Amino acid sequence: MEVKVCNLRDSDFNAKFIGSILNTGFAVITHHGIDKGLIKDTQDVWRHFFSQPKVIKEVFTNPHDGNQGYKGFGIETGVGATKPDLKEFYHWRPGGTLPSDAAALTQKMFYLLESHLAPQLLQALDGLGSTMNYKEVCQGSNNTIIRALYYPALETLNVEEGAVRSAAHEDINFITLLVAATSAGLQVQDKQGKWHSVPHEENSIVCNVGDMLQLASNNVLKSTTHRVTNPANSSSDRISVPLFIHPHGDTILVPGVTAQQFLNQRLSQIYGKEYAK
Repeated sequence: MEVKVCNLRDSDFNAKFIGSILNTGFAVITHHGIDKGLIKDTQDVWRHFFSQPKVIKEVFTNPHDGNQGYKGFGIETGVGATKPDLKEFYHWRPGGTLPSDAAALTQKMFYLLESHLAPQLLQALDGLGSTMNYKEVCQGSNNTIIRALYYPALETLNVEEGAVRSAAHEDINFITLLVAATSAGLQVQDKQGKWHSVPHEENSIVCNVGDMLQLASNNVLKSTTHRVTNPANSSSDRISVPLFIHPHGDTILVPGVTAQQFLNQRLSQIYGKEYAK
């Protein structure tokens, strides 16, 4: 199982991208047009935010929407996992609140990914498994969300046995665009249960299929199980900034199930019954 590195400027990009997605559920995109300075500056500003005292970060907790704002360390446990992930994070979508020093960079990253890169990739996947226009059902969706993730250095933590940075899981949405993390660690699982490292290309963007697109494509496009492993270097932290592309809430994924219904069910599984849309 090999996740392919695909140059967006190559004439055979679509064929290579589709092949990697069909075989692995993942592809690594290079030469995507998003400035490497923006990527680094976005990572730096979020590292600064997460380095602040807990009392400052918790000002950005959203009591009205369980899927917005700051989420503290150890709050999220993957569906089926027994130990919380070794991470903290921040969710934002247009209309939400951001720390002032992170606002401009995060908004710019969101719109470049959502309005420029995602449509190209979704259009390349159109026609695979469905007559649904994947690009159109996602354009302007108010469920599309960006997440700034921080995985602290292990030497700063009291790590429970079996706890990992991100337990094995599948994404909820249509496609995820993961702006290159500051370090490696992302792995995907093949059908035999073996784990494979996703190539860690500086300034690349990893694209993967989520559960909603697997449903909408009649299982032609697979939502592959993946995880983030603990590093050998216990002094190394990790920042990543994924954008989760969602279809509009009224999109029918399969008869009787809308995207909004599916999203609410999954969020309740992750965050508990207190989650309310």
